[in-house]
Amino acid sequence: MNRLKAFILAAIAAGLLSACAPPNPPATNTTNANINANANANRAAAPAAPSKEALASLEKQAFEAWKNKDGKFFDGFLASNFMMMDDNGQHFDKAAAVKAIGENPCEVKSYSMSDEQVTPVSADVAVITMKITADGTCGGKPMPNPVTSSSVYIKQGSDWKAVFHSEVPIVDPKAMADKKMPAPPPAAKAPAAPAGNADMTAKLLAREKEGWDAWKNHDQAKLTDFVADTASGVGMMGERMNTKADILKAWMEPCTVDNVVLSNEHAVEIAPGVAMLMYKGTATGKCGDMEVKPEWATTLYKQNGDKWQGVFFVASPA
Repeated sequence: MNRLKAFILAAIAAGLLSACAPPNPPATNTTNANINANANANRAAAPAAPSKEALASLEKQAFEAWKNKDGKFFDGFLASNFMMMDDNGQHFDKAAAVKAIGENPCEVKSYSMSDEQVTPVSADVAVITMKITADGTCGGKPMPNPVTSSSVYIKQGSDWKAVFHSEVPIVDPKAMADKKMPAPPPAAKAPAAPAGNADMTAKLLAREKEGWDAWKNHDQAKLTDFVADTASGVGMMGERMNTKADILKAWMEPCTVDNVVLSNEHAVEIAPGVAMLMYKGTATGKCGDMEVKPEWATTLYKQNGDKWQGVFFVASPA
């Protein structure tokens, strides 16, 4: 499963640039004295989740199967409602992913996994995030290296199955500040879009827009309400935000933004009270002296009473 997003189409260039990444911006040194207090207030007990070791073991099995181009393994490993988005904004369902894995043009000499973290979402949903370092090529070009890898797992029967995967190359913003982000590679023939839920898509897109508007307006109270207590995320430079406090600190970075547009939306409910929204986010403005760049983003939501809150966020350059 590891590196699936990059490897399906060998789509991520090795030197991806990230600028400010709304609403998944790179972590900054911005300090806000109230963030930690707000993030920790009224924190609910985290739901039970599989151990870090158990999910890391599944990721290891998946990487080995991918390395061996064993699409049959993924037919049983991926959930029936698996969904992901590549760097051209194309959606892949389970069938398209299994087919692509068996045809992947990559050769791996060695790899390592480290810094694993599990974010519990519900009794039947959990996210594992880790750093992947690998020596190999895809289509004759070096693999993106290292990357921050994220997978969402859902429990089906007695098994945990992958329902989403993403990878974001880890880059140094200072070293990349004066460089232009390379255009994504030409899109391959688009697979059929997986089935979504129109009502859920509209509901979550409206909620996502509330989050972006709160970021644009520097509204800490609304951002605090938007993010679940046990949340984590990955920004466009592969930087990790391991807690709600990390996310709020990053999102309170001083930016001047005039307009926000969300498009290419697609949502699906993956478990009772848990849903995933994929979309493209575009904003006009600057964070410091850097132009805000468009992003392909995914937010994993969970229902908390009568509102939906983001529990995991990941973005990559669009």
